[in-house]
Amino acid sequence: MVTIVTAGTPSHDDLRRDYFEKSLSKCEPVNWIHFQQPTGSNPKGDFGYGDWLTVMQWKIRCAIKSLKAAPRGLIVLSDLDIIYMPGAFHKLEEKVTQGIYCMRENAQGELNAGLIVGRDRVELLFLFESMLDHMDSNPGHHDQDALRAVAHDRARTLPFSFANTKTIDAIVPGEMLCYHAICTRADDQESSVEKKKKLLDKFIDGD
Repeated sequence: MVTIVTAGTPSHDDLRRDYFEKSLSKCEPVNWIHFQQPTGSNPKGDFGYGDWLTVMQWKIRCAIKSLKAAPRGLIVLSDLDIIYMPGAFHKLEEKVTQGIYCMRENAQGELNAGLIVGRDRVELLFLFESMLDHMDSNPGHHDQDALRAVAHDRARTLPFSFANTKTIDAIVPGEMLCYHAICTRADDQESSVEKKKKLLDKFIDGD
């Protein structure tokens, strides 16, 4: 059984409900564990603003909690600005038999913290605790900084079919199994979340 774990604040409620959850409803069944914060000091969810860094640490602590609650099987730690296509979780079960896999951020194979997958609870616990330790020791570093610092030599990358804004051009559209809306910096016209919605709109209905 696949267990997918998410954590979010009110700023991401629309992404969770209208994109993430909607996409899950079209996929093979999974066990979904979601952690929710009732409030936050970053109402638009913009990168680096308000309590954003604190929320990133909280997300990793939620992942640690989930290791105790989840049934045996594959653990998928996922951001909420991701939509999944049918077959995604079957592919993850097939691909990730041991070790830890992460989304490929770019053609160079840098790790993306929006999608972390593994089976071994001890191995995942060590990774998440190492990420928290790195963030505590390096003020200003976020979850992706921490992942790249502690896992660059022991985590493998998922295929390009688990795509994001930077890698979408590397695959045939029909082969895409998920899409992660990254690199959406807020500006004077739009929040980060508003930009994510525009990116996800292109794929949520299977276009």
